[in-house]
Amino acid sequence: GDFSMWDIYRAELPLYSLITPKMSGEMMQSLVQMYKEGGWMPIFPCWNSYTAAMIGDHASAALADAYVKGIRNFDAAKAYEGMRLNAFSTPYLAKDYRDGKGRRAIRSYMDNGYIPLENMVEEAFHTNEQTSRTLEYAYDDYAVAQMAKALHDSCQDAALRQKYLEDYNDLMRRSENWRNVINPATGWADGRYESGKWENNEDLVHRKSYITEGATCHYTWYVPQNPEGLFEVIRNSKPMDKQEKQIEKMERKMEKKGETPVRNEKVIARLDKMFDNGWYWHGNEPCHQIAYLYNKAGAPWKTQQRIHHILNTEYNDTPGGLSGNDDAGQMSAWYMFSAIGFYPVCPATPYYYIGTPSFDKVTFNLENGRKFEIVAEGVDDENFYIQQVDLNGKSGYYLSHDDLLKGGKLSFRMGSSPKY
Repeated sequence: GDFSMWDIYRAELPLYSLITPKMSGEMMQSLVQMYKEGGWMPIFPCWNSYTAAMIGDHASAALADAYVKGIRNFDAAKAYEGMRLNAFSTPYLAKDYRDGKGRRAIRSYMDNGYIPLENMVEEAFHTNEQTSRTLEYAYDDYAVAQMAKALHDSCQDAALRQKYLEDYNDLMRRSENWRNVINPATGWADGRYESGKWENNEDLVHRKSYITEGATCHYTWYVPQNPEGLFEVIRNSKPMDKQEKQIEKMERKMEKKGETPVRNEKVIARLDKMFDNGWYWHGNEPCHQIAYLYNKAGAPWKTQQRIHHILNTEYNDTPGGLSGNDDAGQMSAWYMFSAIGFYPVCPATPYYYIGTPSFDKVTFNLENGRKFEIVAEGVDDENFYIQQVDLNGKSGYYLSHDDLLKGGKLSFRMGSSPKY
């Protein structure tokens, strides 16, 4: 089968898991069948074949996402067997590796905790891109870990449970490898040599050989499995301009007075730079989760503001109405989720970040026979800020997959001004 996996694991496949879980499971079984017939879980399957066309190992993310969301009509044990093989091994035969089987540069990644600049990753359609690969492998390790934990929790065999648990612990440790390519001095993604020395890049907005289809400012924010950890690194980095120096000065004053400073002002300032300086690039996938990170940083109203702007400026109903290639449906899936009002920032977890609804009412007629309604009172092009949110009596800016499957009602009251 054909899966534009680097793109569609982010939102399109999670959308199918929500609106048509039966078909989602059948798609996952197609990946399992590829593993059974070819001996390796595919990386970027196209033309009914293995390829090394893009980076990452996101079939594993897609399988884990389906499983943690309760989809069971695929062979999960066999799927995990292939996911684990990709995560820990490399093909014995050079021809198999050249044909796209296995993660690129996995030995280098495992030995160093990142892929150093000396490794040019030559047996790939995209050579180099070491920092982006490291960030994506760290996320993929997290996804495989979630699958291992879910299988552990449902397994009755003591020996197998122990194996799943060991894998989980090892992969969760590896999921923190993103720290090895986010320069702690700057708080931005950077290239790194085998010696541990950083490139100390200062050009945040132009292409670098170690970044995939973008710039360091884009990939810095690709830590969906641990945004809080990323924010901590950014907070502890050196200020990059007068604004950040002023933020740190104000925080020190507050601490001297015994007051608690706003924890993520520096993070919010950097997120603002992405949008206000024109660095954000919606036309390619690595940026797709960035606007939602304001939620985690403590400024959900800015998520609402940025999402509304993207919906209005990056999409229209003309022949050129997408800001980039639809990439087999990912660009459209981002719109679908975001216009409805929430988004799966970290696939392989059963959670969604709330954005801003565009419709006064949306009804999910779920395959389990239940209905989930989303109602936005007063929403229009001016009233896109959430004043109040209520999910069956609960409030907050996060939503679980289980909340949706239970059915019920998510209610918004909208207004024209932010609610801080």
